[in-house]
Amino acid sequence: MADTSKTLRVSLVQCRGTPYEVGRAQADAFAATRKGKAFLRKQLKLPWWLNIRTEERAFRTYAPALWEEIGGIAEGLNISMEHAVTYFGNEGMRMPTGGCSAVMSGGVYGRNYDFWPRGYEGRLALLQVRGSYASIGGSHQLTGRLDGMNEHGLTIGLHLVKARPRAPGLNSVLLVRRVLDSCATTAEAIDLLRRTPHAMQYNYSILDADGVAAVVEAGAGAVAVRSGDWLACTNHFQSPQLKRLNRRVAHSIGRLPPLEGWAARRLGAEQTFQALNFSASPAFHNYGNAQTLHTIVTEPGKRRLLIGIGGDAAALEEDMLDVDFNSWITGEDLPVKQLKGQLNLGIPSQRIKARLLRSKARRPARSP
Repeated sequence: MADTSKTLRVSLVQCRGTPYEVGRAQADAFAATRKGKAFLRKQLKLPWWLNIRTEERAFRTYAPALWEEIGGIAEGLNISMEHAVTYFGNEGMRMPTGGCSAVMSGGVYGRNYDFWPRGYEGRLALLQVRGSYASIGGSHQLTGRLDGMNEHGLTIGLHLVKARPRAPGLNSVLLVRRVLDSCATTAEAIDLLRRTPHAMQYNYSILDADGVAAVVEAGAGAVAVRSGDWLACTNHFQSPQLKRLNRRVAHSIGRLPPLEGWAARRLGAEQTFQALNFSASPAFHNYGNAQTLHTIVTEPGKRRLLIGIGGDAAALEEDMLDVDFNSWITGEDLPVKQLKGQLNLGIPSQRIKARLLRSKARRPARSP
């Protein structure tokens, strides 16, 4: 049988310093990549609606440190502040439809990020920015975050419900970044998401170091919160007041029962990773244009994060990274610069099968 799997590579970017210094460092790292080189070659255009004073006012109000970071990106890429704001600011972070799944229970947070590969930045960012909480998470347009955990253990992930109509407000990836930068607990994250204007309709799955879980269902002018000892979340609103806003939710509803079952069983970190990342899992997305691009599992109380790229990373071992974020916060950089994993696993990969067999052969037999 032909091997239809494709390798997906994700770079690790580790930056420390002032917001401006971190922006410069991220720009340098981006410029060295294939996407960065393509970006610098193309003719940059400004949208007709751009008003730099309006953009600065919004950032100064809701994310002042990020305005300085974008300034560092502008200088690092040798582009104008207007172009930097256009491509790496709030309006440049619009995202097409994807599907994401999360479980939160027993002090463990697990999440699959599902999206189309061409729109994936392929970048895991570890930042320690002066004046903000240090964090690790999946990056989008350099300044935004798809998910992540900060130095207090607070973990958050986004789940698209509906991208249109778009309202004046902050995009989801910028909101996730703001939560990671400034919130230590689930209660603080809920408060920030309640008082910030939302541009699109998203769920936000959250777990803190004390094991407090929540799903914040948010859209323009409406925020509802679900809480409980264990929770699961996909791509539709479940609260009575927001259910009417759902659209095309069959695929999202279908993924929910197994997630709720895993959450109710209070699986450990490794079990949660296996349940989500196994390519035959009901939560694994491997059809159409969208695929599961990464799986993260955190233990917020331990400041521990597991990440795997593509599918079957847990079984293949070397495709999964286990991060002790406490060590990173104290100055110990991760020794790896890149992660890789496998996509298009609908037809079994002969290479993966062979590696799995070798892995099993190396494991000692269990005692009876």
